[in-house]
Amino acid sequence: MKLAAIRIKAANLLQSNLAKDTLWMLFSKLFNVVMQAAYFIIVARLLGKDNYGSFIVITAIASIVFPFVLLGSEHLLVKNVSTNKETFRTYWGNGLVISAANGTLFTVILLLLFRGIFPQNVQWGTILLILLADLIGLALLDLGFKSLMATNMVNKTAQLGILNTCSKLLAALSLAVFFTNPSVATWGCLYFASSVIMATVTILLINKMLGSPRPVLSELRSNITQGLYFSISTSANNINANLDKSMLGKLAGVGAAGIYGSAYRFIDVGSVPLLALSGATYTRFFQHGASGIKGSLDFAKRLLPFLTLYAIASVIGYWLLAPFIPAILGEEYREAIEALLWLSPLPAIATFQYLAADTLTGSGNQKARSIVQVGAAMINILLNIWLIPQFSWKGAACATLISDSLRLICLWIIVFLIYRRETKQDYLPG
Repeated sequence: MKLAAIRIKAANLLQSNLAKDTLWMLFSKLFNVVMQAAYFIIVARLLGKDNYGSFIVITAIASIVFPFVLLGSEHLLVKNVSTNKETFRTYWGNGLVISAANGTLFTVILLLLFRGIFPQNVQWGTILLILLADLIGLALLDLGFKSLMATNMVNKTAQLGILNTCSKLLAALSLAVFFTNPSVATWGCLYFASSVIMATVTILLINKMLGSPRPVLSELRSNITQGLYFSISTSANNINANLDKSMLGKLAGVGAAGIYGSAYRFIDVGSVPLLALSGATYTRFFQHGASGIKGSLDFAKRLLPFLTLYAIASVIGYWLLAPFIPAILGEEYREAIEALLWLSPLPAIATFQYLAADTLTGSGNQKARSIVQVGAAMINILLNIWLIPQFSWKGAACATLISDSLRLICLWIIVFLIYRRETKQDYLPG
């Protein structure tokens, strides 16, 4: 009887929209794993650890300011359009205006700081192209992703993700086929071209499927105010993930950044199943959390068994993979074996962070999430300043592990405190 009940529950789960959406995202992410791995290996081998390290430093800096390009407009789109699809054209239009204006502004600001923060061996024109690709191009792509998610077109989101990865792989193959002794400048041009193509395709597709943008400029100020906490949260998260790479380039050299960045790239690839589930469930956290944190927490509990298995499997997988890094990337990356082992717990930590963080966001407690993430980012910065000069990439790994662990603990403490407070209020008389 129990076995029959389990079979019925499993069948219902597989037929649910959540399962279908997750499978779509998982298929997309698994396909992207293969494509991204090929693209990463080609670029890392052709550029070498120093040039690849320079590229990693530039993209790491861009990722830190990237959340302030959209200023949370993509999250507001999901939050509002998921419950009222009639508002789509306004949020889509406002998002386009914000991303274009802020992307240009932050590119100019970062270029003015060129000599202080970017690798000295890279020309300013190359840095400009990479920044435009990672600030404006990526912002438009992300806004397109969120538009499809908000309208429950998860399968289209997955297909757009596949198309984006294929464009990057095509750029990497062009680097290998058409150029001898390619430089960072060559790769910067190809990287920028693929980004422009994808941004154009994204805008055209969204306009055709969901409607053309109709910005309401009078609402921009309100959107920016509401979205600021989302930007702060995402930026703090990116600081934890990427500031160490840019600081390594300045404090320990681009070679160390190349070793650490290549190991981190394997971590990113292994995080694909988590990203797939996160993409499929993000809108649902808002829907379940509309009644308070109990709803979003109950939804998080349903995901816990699957994510626990993933966390265990990811750590084991990295330890099995690490010895093969020199065969994949070349002998100059041998030190990345140890770097990957140091970083191997990160996806497991991120798994349980994701549950707590989206539980807070979905229930309208984004401010609390942002405060924790900003605090963790500040700790990460201080630890990197202290540890990198002494221990190079090992110091960066320690800083990331410590700050991520503290963030995990604090997020869950806040979840339970808010849950306890709301539960008490429910039992108050009258």
